[in-house]
Amino acid sequence: MITSWVTRLAGLLLVVGCTGTEYECSETVTCSLGSVCVDGSCVEQSCATSDQCGIEEYCDGSGSCVTGCQEDTDCMYGDYCDVESAECRGAECSDARLDCAFNEFCNIGTGECYDAGGYYCHDCDVDEDCGGNGNLCLNGGYCGVTCTTDSDCPTGYDCAGVSDISGNIIAYQCYTSCWLYEE
Repeated sequence: MITSWVTRLAGLLLVVGCTGTEYECSETVTCSLGSVCVDGSCVEQSCATSDQCGIEEYCDGSGSCVTGCQEDTDCMYGDYCDVESAECRGAECSDARLDCAFNEFCNIGTGECYDAGGYYCHDCDVDEDCGGNGNLCLNGGYCGVTCTTDSDCPTGYDCAGVSDISGNIIAYQCYTSCWLYEE
């Protein structure tokens, strides 16, 4: 009877041992963090999506972060992905406040940012130092420039109301904290 039981156990072990390859992972047995299951083996990956890669990198099909892009979100904010070359490119400006540097305007026709020049943050003692046209010498000794909306002002400036001593708004001027930008 013992021989019969041992024979059955040996046969069972032989069948189990010959059923095929032993798998490290499966649908029910997962791999450790940073690895994925590929054909029953755990394979290390640096990424599963491009969101896990750095700026101007994307996740390729093998799970590695590589330089370049596949879509605009792989690039710096405001840039776009040239899909044919897989390279991030500087976008043309369409809004000075989003696309241009301090004290610049956007030429929408050419897509280029350009220096505002003129009297923005120009030192002054009196209104006449600011070139006329309704420009005022504001507190702090810097020129404001006439405006009606924020879009009339270069990047970094707001179109702010200027009040008289009674608190009545007498003009709107492009304004910023000029002393922060002194060289």
